[in-house]
Amino acid sequence: MEEYLHHMKTLRSQMNEVEDQAAKISVEEQTHITTFQTLDKDLASAKSETKRLKEDTEQMMKAKGEICSQILEKQRKIASLDSDSYTLAQTLELIQQERVSLSARLVEKSTYYTKVADDMNSKLQQQQDWVHTHRISGEMGEHGSVKEEFDKQTAKTKGMGNDAEKNLIAKLDSAKSKLVEIAQMKSKLVTENNKMKQSIEQLKCSAKDFKTELFEMDIKTLEEEYKALLSDRAGEIEYLQSLQKQIKQLKVNVVNSFSLHFAEIRVSYY
Repeated sequence: MEEYLHHMKTLRSQMNEVEDQAAKISVEEQTHITTFQTLDKDLASAKSETKRLKEDTEQMMKAKGEICSQILEKQRKIASLDSDSYTLAQTLELIQQERVSLSARLVEKSTYYTKVADDMNSKLQQQQDWVHTHRISGEMGEHGSVKEEFDKQTAKTKGMGNDAEKNLIAKLDSAKSKLVEIAQMKSKLVTENNKMKQSIEQLKCSAKDFKTELFEMDIKTLEEEYKALLSDRAGEIEYLQSLQKQIKQLKVNVVNSFSLHFAEIRVSYY
């Protein structure tokens, strides 16, 4: 009987130990389950963060492409503006040279026609004075000592006077026609001068209207904008490199966390 009680006591003690061991194992299993759940959550979070970083990286690459495209567009625009500026400078230089040449020609022609008009006026005045003098002398006549000689010379003098008067009138008409012609030429010259001035003004207006944005946009502004784009690009590249480092570090942390938890699980089982 005592042996039976001893066995029962021993069995109960063993059963208590088994129950304690089972409770301990149950607690450890629950701990492991909780650990696995935590690891699953961490893994899901890491995947989500990796996905988000990947999306951010794609967006940054897209933005980088757009920035590069903008930089190329700005470079093409600057090259086009440089070409237009060079062409415009050449055009303005040619216009200035043509204007100087035309001004010199106009001054030369004006001086020449003024001189011709002065010469013609002087000759016309001399001829008018000569006609006036001979008319007075013809009207007064020549009083000689012999009346018969006067009568003989009268007819001859009248004939010569008529011929001289006709010649003078013809010369006067010719001089007047030349003066009219000179006046017409001066008027034509003034008209050509006005037309040339209008052409120069039109060229100036067209030069002002030529590539309005060339005048509105300063080259220094474009250079500053280009430098800003380059700076933004450098910043974007630096940010991408930082994201890549963060992704690598996150992967390393996840691997280390898994390794640590599995090591703890193995130790607890052993």
